[in-house]
Amino acid sequence: MDWSNRDPQAGALIRLRGVYPSLKSALQKVANVILRQPEMAIYASVNEVAAVAGVSEATVMRFCRTLGFKGFQDFKISLAREMVTPSQSPMEIVEAEDDPATIIRKVFQTGIAGLRDTLEVLDASLVGQAAQDLLNARQILVLGVGDAAPVVNYARNRLFLLGLNAHGYTDAYHMLAAAAVSRAQDVLLAISHLGASREMVEAAQLGKEAGARIISVTDNSLSPLSRISDLVLTTASRETRRQREELLPFVCQAAVIDSLVTLILQARPDPTQENLAKIAKVIPKLS
Repeated sequence: MDWSNRDPQAGALIRLRGVYPSLKSALQKVANVILRQPEMAIYASVNEVAAVAGVSEATVMRFCRTLGFKGFQDFKISLAREMVTPSQSPMEIVEAEDDPATIIRKVFQTGIAGLRDTLEVLDASLVGQAAQDLLNARQILVLGVGDAAPVVNYARNRLFLLGLNAHGYTDAYHMLAAAAVSRAQDVLLAISHLGASREMVEAAQLGKEAGARIISVTDNSLSPLSRISDLVLTTASRETRRQREELLPFVCQAAVIDSLVTLILQARPDPTQENLAKIAKVIPKLS
């Protein structure tokens, strides 16, 4: 896939899974129909989908616009494209009777599926803009709680090694304190799978009020965190109905961090290489 020419309305089902938790009840009824019977929705009319979902035609149209489509026809075109070229690595559930080889294959395919889906919905121009914001920041505050903590540490370390003034916070107290004293020249890089954590949203709001720029990495482009953010880098670490894939958020979020780091390195290769060389002298294992 040529990422630079990515269709901004591609990945209808992928995007729907990400925003589903933030949809209102009536819109979730439409979403449930689409997720259960995507093939039917491709050939159905607006009133047919509305009848199956038990909602009005206006609600179906609002559903499409909420996902970023101009109307029902545009949504159906995106959905049809996605059904014609389904993920090459479909989500598979690990069963009790699976042998080790099968489990390993399913784990790898889960990661591959998440990365493919993320690449489908991630906006290259927004990633490029986020990289420039990080490069120009007085300081970078990487924030995340719970399952996001390993990604916060990973992002802080990678940005620090580039010579950027990066700090990571993974507990609510320090996260809120850091956000409260941030400034207009700072960037808050908020990492959250669902984008609904109360502490994360409050920290982002504090940073926003202080004048800092808010960049979020999240599955849910309609989440409370996304609504506060200046830039939203969308991931696609989907879950199955029977199990949550703990690997996926880390894999997808880390891939976004790696993309940002690579863009920063490309933008200023000499200072970055000099910084890495200095670190390598005092820490031989890095050389």
